[in-house]
Amino acid sequence: MPFPTTFSRLPCWLRICLLSLAMAGAGAAHAVPLTDLRAEDLLPMAGDLKQSLGLSPNQQTLWSKAEAASRTILRDRTRRRAALQEWARTLLASPDADLRKLDAATEAESATANAEDRQLRALWLDVNDGLDDQQRRQVAGRLGEQLMRVVPEGGGRGAAPGGPRDEQNRRGVPGNGRGPGSGMGGMGGMGSPGGASLNIGG
Repeated sequence: MPFPTTFSRLPCWLRICLLSLAMAGAGAAHAVPLTDLRAEDLLPMAGDLKQSLGLSPNQQTLWSKAEAASRTILRDRTRRRAALQEWARTLLASPDADLRKLDAATEAESATANAEDRQLRALWLDVNDGLDDQQRRQVAGRLGEQLMRVVPEGGGRGAAPGGPRDEQNRRGVPGNGRGPGSGMGGMGGMGSPGGASLNIGG
């Protein structure tokens, strides 16, 4: 069969991720889907992972640049979505609200977010390319752990209880999609797959 040969040619880190996905599907009905892994959830673990990898000076420089750029992108996204959230609430409060305007704004945000996600992936894939084989295995293992986490019934999109996103939910940070003053990216509202979702509160 061609699959074993093809699988064996894949990079080690990718094989680990694929095996983790298969194990998650077989053993945990509510394991975190790959498509639910977000930069907002993964970035907080970058600091601990960086320390465990034993990076060389050149690797540290590349890592720090990627981390700083990622934080800038995500900070700008949060601000943009908070502004869009307020605009949407104002629009919907109007007696002659045009839902097509709301849809167009959501589509535009989705396109922007998708472009940002591609940029984020490119940043960290460049970092991964600069690691040695052992370091790549560590990174793949950590990502596999994220995929293996079990989400409680009625839980959020892959956030572990007490994690960074739960803290955001309690504090009502704009852009997490839930909680008081929540921004875009949550469940419900208007949105598109892989893009933004408007969560309009009262």
